[in-house]
Amino acid sequence: MKKWVLLISLLGVSLHISVASDSSRNWFRLTILHTNDTHGHLLPFSYPDDVAPDSPIAQMTYRHNIGGVARRATLLRQLREQLTTDSSRVLTIDAGDYMDGTPFSLEFFAEADIATMNACGYDFATLGNHEFSNTLAQIQKTLRMAKFQNVLANARLRNTGEPLCPPYVIHEVNGLKIALFGLVMTDTQNYRGAREGVEILDPFQVARELVPQLRQQADVVVLISHLGIGDDRRLAREVPGIDVIIGGHSHTRLAQPEFVEWNGKVHPNLSGTVITQAFQWGGELGRLDLLFWRNAETGRLELVGYRGELIPITAKIPNDPETLRVLNRYWNRIAKKYGKVVGYAEADFVQRGDDLSEYYLVGDAVRTSMGVDFDLQNMFGIRIQLPRGPISYYDLARMMPFGNTIVRFEITGRDLKQLLERQRPTVSGIRYRTENRRLVEATLNGQPIRDDAIYKGTTNSYFADRYLKEMNIPYVDTGKVLLDVVADYIRKQKRVAPTFDGRRVVR
Repeated sequence: MKKWVLLISLLGVSLHISVASDSSRNWFRLTILHTNDTHGHLLPFSYPDDVAPDSPIAQMTYRHNIGGVARRATLLRQLREQLTTDSSRVLTIDAGDYMDGTPFSLEFFAEADIATMNACGYDFATLGNHEFSNTLAQIQKTLRMAKFQNVLANARLRNTGEPLCPPYVIHEVNGLKIALFGLVMTDTQNYRGAREGVEILDPFQVARELVPQLRQQADVVVLISHLGIGDDRRLAREVPGIDVIIGGHSHTRLAQPEFVEWNGKVHPNLSGTVITQAFQWGGELGRLDLLFWRNAETGRLELVGYRGELIPITAKIPNDPETLRVLNRYWNRIAKKYGKVVGYAEADFVQRGDDLSEYYLVGDAVRTSMGVDFDLQNMFGIRIQLPRGPISYYDLARMMPFGNTIVRFEITGRDLKQLLERQRPTVSGIRYRTENRRLVEATLNGQPIRDDAIYKGTTNSYFADRYLKEMNIPYVDTGKVLLDVVADYIRKQKRVAPTFDGRRVVR
């Protein structure tokens, strides 16, 4: 077990307490089991072997055949049974983006995720930006479907001003009052569900107004955050009074919690914020233990220590039968389509320096299939790196989970170079280099891109709707789904190998 971090001492000696054996009832342990950014990963998955040594994946003890919601359910149940005593309680929390990343989201939106989370016994969650990829009606439907309580303080319905869901809850256990509230990033405003009728408020302003109110109502304040690690740290510094942040959005792997002091602010608790985040996809389960001591003078429980860890979810953990039954209710409806093998990857499709071989595979597939001069793909549109071995349609749907279609357009060389400089996309048929955000070199099919020439290209519908439209470049949506075009290309090739050719250099 990890050592407790205790910010109190007795006779100058740090305390290490066995809470379960405490008969005085002066000590109480609250354990928070947490996930974030699972992105529809309800089945087990594997990472490539060929990853950068400083990447979060390289720090993981287990990388193959990990995760899976039915295994997660078993681990959650085991920990609840082990940790629930007279002086210990357990809460299970998700910090958002539980959908939008696999065929389960493409086919069922958030329903499969909510149903399996219900089976897991989650207690609380917040919405991430990707939950707003759904329509507002779908969001509201899944909020009603959830047996756990969603909290979100900076989202309100535009037509009524009412919160989309409760901003916060006060949860009491063993006399300990816990305030839990949620926040989501402001860029969520650009997602479909928000555009249809939800106003996303400034999370910092909301926190500044809400946290002092919650401090008056509760012994401990917990933020379920989908802001990302940078804003979590900033929020902890700028808004004293948040005891714990269960974080998400940035896919940060915090093997141990971080602690941010409140600039000398005195408070009965730790006078600082404990920040946790459990990377992504449910490959590991976050565990945070909070230790409370009952103040003899006030009779209130005060937070005095914490410890945390990430627990691998491996094949050694059996599937929970009930959760597996719920999962199969959805998987059996799509397994015939997504379980098919379309080809074979001869090596890991990963990043090496500026080369992004998984993006190159997609771009080369589209350019070849559509017979154009070049293809552009936006960064972060390809969601996984592809491991060596058989490639299933399910794997490709995890790579391209957003249902984007292919768009054709014609563009002058002058505008194309401007597009490369501004957006720095991944490319096929083009080689270019930027330095200090300035384009210094650009060729197409081995020839310099000429300002007055007209070139034919393709991209995905997301890129077109954001960036081509911004530059008033006309385009035509072919209606062909990006995922299907890439799958057909791999079927024809049968075997594909990653390319590392220096076509995109960003300095």
